[in-house]
Amino acid sequence: MDYAKKCIVERPEEALAITEEIHAKTRSAFGLPPKPPQDPNGILCGVCQNNCRIGEGKTGYCGLVKNVNGKLVRLAGTPEKGLLEWYYDPLPTNCVAWWFCPGCTGRGYPKYAIHPYAETDHSNLAVFYGSCSYDCLYCQNWNYRQLASRLKPTVSAESLAERADSHVSCICYFGGDPSPQALHAIKTSRLAVEKAERENR
Repeated sequence: MDYAKKCIVERPEEALAITEEIHAKTRSAFGLPPKPPQDPNGILCGVCQNNCRIGEGKTGYCGLVKNVNGKLVRLAGTPEKGLLEWYYDPLPTNCVAWWFCPGCTGRGYPKYAIHPYAETDHSNLAVFYGSCSYDCLYCQNWNYRQLASRLKPTVSAESLAERADSHVSCICYFGGDPSPQALHAIKTSRLAVEKAERENR
């Protein structure tokens, strides 16, 4: 944004209106609402910090929750259906949590890490969720919006947890922010832990 500090300081209302317009434009290109909906007659979603109140026939800020005939319908982000792409990312990785992640540092060894050092012989299961509760204009992962607008690909928590095989020592949820799909992430994590325990890992 080419707005000088002087403009923002001296004309904050005008500067804010311009930035809100830019945010709305970038979101509308993907069919996403410009702001978290707060319809006084809407239904409270409550899954993430936005606490969207979604009006009849409208969609939540993340694009995954819709009010259909007075009931919230989760189009994705449920244990049965997460909107995501995934891949194996060799450790140590550039994850934002690398500095305290047991897989990248060995912290928590032997309970939470396989080695007392970075697990260079393992990978993390990188889960790129296709939704977000934020709207950063310069997001490096802006393409999550493409998944949100197409509502695919989807993967069940059960299927994703199966990908956490013996060379996977951690799961990294990112994308967009994973909070709109927290139900899916939590179920996946629980299933992955159960799988690892069955396999004595």
